[in-house]
Amino acid sequence: MARMVRVITMPLVVVHLLIAYFWIFDWEKLTTDIGLISWIGSILLGIVVFIINRKSKTSDQYLSKKIVAATTFMTILLGVFALMIEFITSSMP
Repeated sequence: MARMVRVITMPLVVVHLLIAYFWIFDWEKLTTDIGLISWIGSILLGIVVFIINRKSKTSDQYLSKKIVAATTFMTILLGVFALMIEFITSSMP
C-alpha cells in the first residue's frame, strides 16, 4: 500500500501545481467540465492519500505527506477563492 501511495503522490502534486498555474494564467480552462472534474477529483484524491499516509512513520513518507497536505490545502484554498470571486462578481450590477 505504501508503494502505491508513493506512485500516486508525484502525479497528484503535478496536477495540483497545474491547477494553480491555470488558476493564475488561464482560469477559463478550469471552468470547463474536465477542469472542474480534475479539480474536485484531485482534491478528493489528495485527501484520501493524506489519510492513508497519515499512519506512516518513515521519513520518506513524512515528506510526501507534508507535500500532499500542502498542495491539497492550496488547491482547496484556490477553490474557495474562485467561489468567492464568482459570488462577488455575480452580485455586481
